[in-house]
Amino acid sequence: MARTGLFVKKWLMSRYYRFCLCACFTILVALIAAPVHAQDNGADVASAPQVSHTPTITVNARLVVLDVVVTGKDGKPVDGLTRKDFQVFEDKQPQSIRSFEAPSAHSLPAASAAEGPAAVFDAAKPASFGQSPVTILVLDQLNTHFADSSFARRSLHDYLIKQPQPLSQPTTLLSVYDNKFKLLQGFSRDRDVLLKALEAAPTEYAWKLEINGNAEYGPLERLDQSLRALEQIAQSYARIPGRKNLIWVGGGFPSIDPTSLDGDNAQEVKDTLQHVTDVLLDTRITVYAVDPTSLAPGMTEITDTTQLEFAEAAGDSIAGAFDPYNADEDFDRLGPVTGGRVVRGRNDIADQIASAIDLGAEFYTIGYSPTSSSDAAGQYRKIRVVCLRPGLTATTRAGYYTEQTQQEKSADTISYDLATAAESTIPLNGLHVTVEPNHSVASEAESYIVHVGASSLTWKPEDDGRSTAHVAVMGASLSSKGKMLGHTLHGMTATARADVDLRDTSRNADFDFTVKPVPKATTLRFIVRDAGTGRMGSVDLPLPDR
Repeated sequence: MARTGLFVKKWLMSRYYRFCLCACFTILVALIAAPVHAQDNGADVASAPQVSHTPTITVNARLVVLDVVVTGKDGKPVDGLTRKDFQVFEDKQPQSIRSFEAPSAHSLPAASAAEGPAAVFDAAKPASFGQSPVTILVLDQLNTHFADSSFARRSLHDYLIKQPQPLSQPTTLLSVYDNKFKLLQGFSRDRDVLLKALEAAPTEYAWKLEINGNAEYGPLERLDQSLRALEQIAQSYARIPGRKNLIWVGGGFPSIDPTSLDGDNAQEVKDTLQHVTDVLLDTRITVYAVDPTSLAPGMTEITDTTQLEFAEAAGDSIAGAFDPYNADEDFDRLGPVTGGRVVRGRNDIADQIASAIDLGAEFYTIGYSPTSSSDAAGQYRKIRVVCLRPGLTATTRAGYYTEQTQQEKSADTISYDLATAAESTIPLNGLHVTVEPNHSVASEAESYIVHVGASSLTWKPEDDGRSTAHVAVMGASLSSKGKMLGHTLHGMTATARADVDLRDTSRNADFDFTVKPVPKATTLRFIVRDAGTGRMGSVDLPLPDR
């Protein structure tokens, strides 16, 4: 049997469609090799050139951009520092800082700030966010025992009730349960709206954890569902330009001991965890996790003031090249790897949530060009930022890979991404995607035009002066409960003339796409995945009664 992405063979409940997605990848590659010219208002081209996305690790441009939190001995964030107060190292080699932003640069637009709690924020229309950081609150009711989930929910309520009205930054509330992931409240600065949404979402019993916690494939199923939720969050909020602080309140996904799996499966678990972590880094998400299991023995706060402390906390050997994915697959490494932290064994959960949000709100943004000329695929580079003022500690993400790893380029990764997007409960906004029926005379029945924002695609210059962008386009037939009943997948290439304004944000890449809905489908979901960055966008088209 072909491999099916994450946890092959019999571990996933949706084996059939995941196998189909993998099988389709050979078609995808063949179609990418044969360029498809999208039509753009009669133009020869369907898209735009390569445009840099949200400031993050952008190695192709030879620029690495980092969000850095500086804390004093009291653990509080420190403001008022300058470029001269920092030193950056990559693989122990000093780097020259090319750009620097103080915390004051990360703010809401004047119009959004003036509207107070009434301000409207839409992840699909990111201009209203400006450069402000945002808070993503996630209640983990999949990996947390019922009593602890109740405590977590009360603690989150206690945190919100103490906050000023309006909140200092846009905040959204989500929850992950057994077999579902739900948006409770979209981004808002209205504290009372968030409190109301929290009250309307009662604590649910974690059946997967309580009944099948460590037996059979229970931990693998919960790990898979948790990773899917993280990727949905990253893809949905990818175009929001500021830093995104994800506060995960709950037990976190189960640790997986690689020695308990056979070689191929252990590698797939590691590869998928690495892939999802890369997506979090690319979309500028920092994970702060707070575990409400206050009586758990032997658990202490884990922070990463330096790479050495993180290596020791994660149990990794510090000898030789340090790669955060070379040890056990553990939720606790997501915090330090992304520049955040994990807190366990505390009962002041509301205060810990507040502390995590405060840390995520006050940060410096530093950019540098790596001195190393090596672009060896998959090579991991360690990053360390030092604050030169005595008594202060700088924290940022652990490092990056110089290029997409083999897992990033594989059929398994593409199938994993598309399968996750097909049943996502929140729209994905990594790419700006719209769709309309194709009413042209020459078009086939059930033909559509899929519009993709050109500036969000990855463009490669060609020898003749044109630029091309490769994408995977999928049309998925969904049931009334959001389950995928069938799909059509094609690889397509957009081509832009040399004289096209490649940075025009109003320009679209238009793809002609034919998909026949399967019986009993109520919705067609169109998903586009950029081959260069892996970013995805989705749009739903309700189907008339048939």
